[in-house]
Amino acid sequence: MNRLFSRRNVLRGAGVAITLPWLESLAPKSARAADDVRKRYLPIFLPNGAAELWKPSGMGAAAAWKLSGVLEPLTALKGKVTVLTNMENGTSFNANSSASVEPSHGRQPGAWLTCQDPGVIRGQLGLAEANLPSIDQRIAKFLKGKSPIDSLQVGLSTTTSFCDSQPCSNSRTISWNDKNLPTYKLVDPLEVFNKLMGVVMTTMPGSMPAMPDLEAQKRLAMNKSVLDAVIANTTATRALLGAQDQHRLDDFLDSVRAVELKATSASTGMGGVACTPIAKPTISDPNKPINNNNFARQNTASYNKGTHADVMNDLIVMAFQCDATRVITYMLEDERSEFAYDHVKRRTFTQDTSTETSGTCGEYHNGGQHGDQNDFAAITWWNVGKVAALATKLDAIMEGDKSVLDNTFIMFGGAMHGSDHACDRLPLALIGSGGGTFKTDQHVQFSKRWLRDLHYTVMTQMYGMTGDDVDKFGVERANLPKTLIQEILAV
Repeated sequence: MNRLFSRRNVLRGAGVAITLPWLESLAPKSARAADDVRKRYLPIFLPNGAAELWKPSGMGAAAAWKLSGVLEPLTALKGKVTVLTNMENGTSFNANSSASVEPSHGRQPGAWLTCQDPGVIRGQLGLAEANLPSIDQRIAKFLKGKSPIDSLQVGLSTTTSFCDSQPCSNSRTISWNDKNLPTYKLVDPLEVFNKLMGVVMTTMPGSMPAMPDLEAQKRLAMNKSVLDAVIANTTATRALLGAQDQHRLDDFLDSVRAVELKATSASTGMGGVACTPIAKPTISDPNKPINNNNFARQNTASYNKGTHADVMNDLIVMAFQCDATRVITYMLEDERSEFAYDHVKRRTFTQDTSTETSGTCGEYHNGGQHGDQNDFAAITWWNVGKVAALATKLDAIMEGDKSVLDNTFIMFGGAMHGSDHACDRLPLALIGSGGGTFKTDQHVQFSKRWLRDLHYTVMTQMYGMTGDDVDKFGVERANLPKTLIQEILAV
């Protein structure tokens, strides 16, 4: 038997298939080639736009620019960050590139990763909800077969948000598949964990949601771990490893168990899979109406938004570390989030700094976006902090001479400017170099640049994509040719 069986090694057991991280002992020589780079794509969606003080001071590279007070949680990672100013997506809706797109919350997010007006696509196809495939799904199609899961959609939403008189798929998802349908996010951490661990998920006929398989239910009922299902395979695999890789395997399995415990605890507090394993949690059901009595609109005794974000970060790190998937979309909230951020301390901001003050912030939309702008900035700052924490963890995992973050392209931003709802001057920070494709540590300010050009640059330069998935991406209403954003390219 050839023990060098695959670059992706798997521990198998009853209902479980755990993809291992890179282990040199099990890697064929062909897989150690320098050009075998796992390039990951991670768009992270920020709802409601951002506070005015998002924009950095100074322009250029290295010491020529400085992160703003809102972006200061990224300070330790500044050398791996690029901020783009004056990107716009109004052109996806208006031939004259007008930044006025109303109703804003209900339309703009649907174009963030498609650069198409979903309303036009619905009319063309005669469907109640539709859009053209988003960039993440086009990349996932191009990478199909490279990892066990083609793409993963996750988020932190805990309440059904206001859909602004538009189909709710426009504001509750940013990912659209090749059938022109929304690919809704998973918000229950245990659902995400089970998916990454290879636990079989089944969908019943009709409107029944996805359910864990029987083995998963048994483990939950008996308080057992997925690691218990793969003990025999783990022992056999460990015997094939060198001493250094044995330590790596042990560390990885320890992290799996730690994340499993966090995910189970968070799921229980949300009334999710760990609480009722035979039904998908209502909080992640995109079709449920608003019900103030049944949906969490703020932190409770059993639910904490920060804990939810932390465990989702851990799951994303695990997914990339194991090469379970190379494409993840992450929504920090639905677009018109009405969650009360009473866990966030109030802050006051200057251009380059911020200072914590007394009290806590209120509801994200009315009390934040349309309330005190320091509160809005504090909520944005908190979200930036969670993204920074995620990026820091990715940067700590090495793959040869580069970190996982170095091989990842994080597109962090929102679909509108901020309190004015304009579809220009979009908040946009790029983190990681996408495997050496992009420059970092710079602030690039355009007079005006269509967001479609960024997606086009990612597809063609980071992945080498060609054909219809590239040529037919983005609406042609404005009659603008696709052009590369040369300012961000490393070569």
